[in-house]
Amino acid sequence: MTVSVSVISLLNNLKYIVVNNKMPDKIEVEQIDLGIQTIAQIYKLPQQIIDYLWERIDIAKKKQICHKKYLAGKISHSYLLEDPQNLVIQNLHDILFNSVDNPKMFNFMSREIGRICKKKMNTTDKDKQVLQPYLESIWVNFQKKGEFQPIHSHSGMFSFVIWMDIPYHPKDEAKLSFVESTLKTPSVGNFSFIFSDDTSRSVGEYNIEMSPEKNGYCCLFPSDLSHQVYPFYTSDKDRISISGNMGYHFMVPNPHPEYQFPFHTSET
Repeated sequence: MTVSVSVISLLNNLKYIVVNNKMPDKIEVEQIDLGIQTIAQIYKLPQQIIDYLWERIDIAKKKQICHKKYLAGKISHSYLLEDPQNLVIQNLHDILFNSVDNPKMFNFMSREIGRICKKKMNTTDKDKQVLQPYLESIWVNFQKKGEFQPIHSHSGMFSFVIWMDIPYHPKDEAKLSFVESTLKTPSVGNFSFIFSDDTSRSVGEYNIEMSPEKNGYCCLFPSDLSHQVYPFYTSDKDRISISGNMGYHFMVPNPHPEYQFPFHTSET
């Protein structure tokens, strides 16, 4: 069996072991097209998972397991976040990796997974293995005014950011004297993707405007896509966000996979 056929087999198995949830009717996905065959998507998390994440943030603040040394950010605090119920993968991956309701992201993720598999597959009997998504790392950021995240990328295969509390309004940021600009959307305070269209040496920038209206929204994107977070200046409150990386395990297939979806918290 050739590598390419093995990759197809793995992807077919991946489609099998991941619960093929129908996307909830109330979830609307915003698509962002970046460069050649690169996309990101934004959607609002269900309130139950947002509540769960706030509880995990409270626990992270008590434990204070510092994660800053692994990050590029020039911010006050980044703490390791724990997800003992594995709800992040269920809500980020299983909803977006959906061939029925979200075919464009499904096809994009399948291509990315296949590309990585071709590089990593080196075992025998590959057609008896499957891929399973797993949470490689997750952390919570506390960013104060004037602090920033410089241009960087992540490890893993796909990354995500969840905006939990944006304490400023873009109109207020745009009124600052040093922010005066002819740009329709000033960069100050925003989350920004940096990408190239492969036609020149220059790069483009795609700004996602930050405001309290973005609270509870999640953005999923390929891990090697460069991005940054501009500083804000008009609030003394912390800007709180969650970031993380997702990878895939090779594993023996389970004929009866099951996920549990209880939204209750645990200290373990």
